[in-house]
Amino acid sequence: MRLEWIEDILAVAEHGSFQAACEKRNVSQPAFSRRIRQIEEALGVSLFDRSARPARLSSHVHDQLDRMRDLSAGLRDLSAALRDVEGMRRRRIVIASQHAIAATSTPEIIGRFADLDIDTRLRSANRDDCLAQIMTRRADIAFIHDVAGAQEIPGAEFLEILHIGSEALIPVYAHDRLDTLNQAYARGELPVIAYPADVFLGQVQRRMIFPRLTRVGRVRPKLETALTLAALEFARTGFAIAWIPEPLARADIAIGRLVDLSTTLPSIPMTLTAARLSDTVSPIVGDVWDRIQAQSCARSGV
Repeated sequence: MRLEWIEDILAVAEHGSFQAACEKRNVSQPAFSRRIRQIEEALGVSLFDRSARPARLSSHVHDQLDRMRDLSAGLRDLSAALRDVEGMRRRRIVIASQHAIAATSTPEIIGRFADLDIDTRLRSANRDDCLAQIMTRRADIAFIHDVAGAQEIPGAEFLEILHIGSEALIPVYAHDRLDTLNQAYARGELPVIAYPADVFLGQVQRRMIFPRLTRVGRVRPKLETALTLAALEFARTGFAIAWIPEPLARADIAIGRLVDLSTTLPSIPMTLTAARLSDTVSPIVGDVWDRIQAQSCARSGV
């Protein structure tokens, strides 16, 4: 697969039609249609259902969209790195951060070393992917959540671990839809947003949260998503209860948009953790790590 092929397909997926996609890709519609035909001929497979109006992606292609987005981003990063000869001479660090942390704590953490004149590349991913990027040296430092009693950090024996803060995973729900939630309670039902079993927060839910809900009612997972930001949006609508890292929900709770249900339902204390390979020798990574560690010690009074 070529990068331009992937991006042509993604353009149709994201903009809904060939016409909108060709405008995004800055080519005429006939030229864009010819390109799509060439891709299909090269791959030996039809990518679009042309019986629909407008034509839409075939189901087997739609199932691969996330993979294509990852490939597109990865190839762009690789191309930029190979072209950026000057960048190799600069001080650069790659940070992998869990999605929720990237949206809350990571900007403040990166601010701790902003004066070091370092170019920072931030990659947002789930917990396991962040750790995999560290283990394969595609990232220098990872910011992840850790929970006592949950799954141990994979590959911890090869990592240097630094605890840099504390926060909680809290249950939240739309304040103006509490009547709907109370009606579900009355039926003995607890509508929740579940995280998949193969991601960290899904494991926390299944091991430490759901077993404690039997006294409340039957747990009904109305939606499953790996994205905490998506879970937050659904909680705002009153669709179901979501367990969200508290900093991500703090502003909504403060203005009364969400209500924290921790007095009724379990919340889980979490540690905000930084991780890097223990054999890291890069002076740049060492400088950044020392700055993060110093700030963490100052906060804890050590």
